[in-house]
Amino acid sequence: MKPTESTATRDKERTRRAIIDAASQMIYSHGANVSLADIASAAGASKGALTHHFTSRSALEEAILVDVSQRLWDAVHERLDSSEDRPGKLLRAYIRALTDDDAAVRDVVSPGSLLLIIGSGQPGQEALKADAEKWRKAFDADGIDPALSLTIRYAAEGLAASIGTPYLTPAELRSARTRLLAMTEPA
Repeated sequence: MKPTESTATRDKERTRRAIIDAASQMIYSHGANVSLADIASAAGASKGALTHHFTSRSALEEAILVDVSQRLWDAVHERLDSSEDRPGKLLRAYIRALTDDDAAVRDVVSPGSLLLIIGSGQPGQEALKADAEKWRKAFDADGIDPALSLTIRYAAEGLAASIGTPYLTPAELRSARTRLLAMTEPA
C-alpha cells in the first residue's frame, strides 16, 4: 500500500515529536552537552532524520523551548474557569497550573529546561522573548495590578520548582496555593 500524504505528514510530525521529547529528556538526564547522535538514538531516529527536522543544535534547542512554552500556555488555559467573571482569571489559572502536579509544568521548571535556557546563549532567545511578551500581554489584560501579578506569578513558579522536594510539603503547597489564589481576589 502506498503511503498517503497525510500518513507521511503524520510520520514526520511523529518523528519530530519523538526527537523533541527525547532531546528534552536527554538534556534533563545528561546535561546540555548531550550529543545529537545520542538524542537521535533515544528518539528511535537516525542522526540524518534529526538533522532533517532540525538543521542545527540551536534549532533543536529552540524547538524544545517553544514546545515547553506552548505546553505551559495550554496547561494554564485548560484551567481557566469560565464562571470567573472578574479580574485575575488568568492569574488564578496560572497559580492552579503551577501548583498542580502537572507534567507540562514540571517540564518548564525542571533542571533540564533551566539548563537549556541557561546554557543556550543566543539560540532560542528570540523564542523566549516572544513567549515572555505573549505572557506579559495576557497578564496585562487580566485586570490585576502588574506588580502584584508579577509577585504572585514568581511565587507560584517558586512553588512549582519545589514540588516533590523536601523543601515543600503537600500541606505547605496547599496553604501557599490557597493564599496566592486569595491574593488575586478584589479587596
